[in-house]
Amino acid sequence: MFCHNCGSKLIEGAAFCSACGEKVQASAPGVCTACGATLPEGAEFCISCGTAVDRAAPKPVETSRAAAPEPSPGGAGLVGFSDRIISPEAIEYIKQSKKSARGCAFVLVPLPFIIYMIVSFVSDEVETADALVFGGGISVAFLLFFLLIQFITNAKRSWDGIVTDKQSFNKTKLEHDRTNDTSEVVHYTDYVLTFRTDKGKKDRCVERLKNNWGELGFYPYLNVGDRVRYYPQLPYKYEKYDKSRDSEIPCMFCKTFNDINNDKCGICGKQLFK
Repeated sequence: MFCHNCGSKLIEGAAFCSACGEKVQASAPGVCTACGATLPEGAEFCISCGTAVDRAAPKPVETSRAAAPEPSPGGAGLVGFSDRIISPEAIEYIKQSKKSARGCAFVLVPLPFIIYMIVSFVSDEVETADALVFGGGISVAFLLFFLLIQFITNAKRSWDGIVTDKQSFNKTKLEHDRTNDTSEVVHYTDYVLTFRTDKGKKDRCVERLKNNWGELGFYPYLNVGDRVRYYPQLPYKYEKYDKSRDSEIPCMFCKTFNDINNDKCGICGKQLFK
């Protein structure tokens, strides 16, 4: 017996899924999926709760809480995690992203030291010794910051889990503009998704809109009970396990939403994870 929402294996006779909380349809025909009431033969709606009768029985997908579901062959299909994260295209993207980060650090880390030294040569206001101390100190601080970011990024690992909660919080704070020496009341909203990984850990994703300006990516797409896979290496970090009920799918590389029938992103041309 398997959950039709997330594919988890269930104990025979279970009324709800222990992984995602979805109400489980009884294996016998003629049973309402919403309230469990017995349906008369040929009924289109439940006589108990009025829910439309779904005649298409979902095909169970056996999964294990200890091991992630098998990726769909060749990246095809709308139920299951895609295997395109190991495609040459994705591997090359991740490699280039790391290379770009190192290149940026190579330019920015020594920049303060170089600027201070140039100023010390062309101006009498800055001594060479001061340039060495201040410029070198800022460059070292930049280097340590870059190494810290790299350590935090490398420490993150991909995981599978379930969306357990989604909430939005309206907040207000006073921001000071030093340029104009003025203060402004700023309104913003935090959109928070909460996940429980297969290893039992809790994770959160926060998207913020300031003064109702901006665009949400993860929050509208994911719902409570959705099974997801987290990719820390990609711009769009969450892949949904069951995409069969979606009309759009996000590009994991440029975060653009595309028609679910497309195989490649209409903006960047990269393959969609399906």
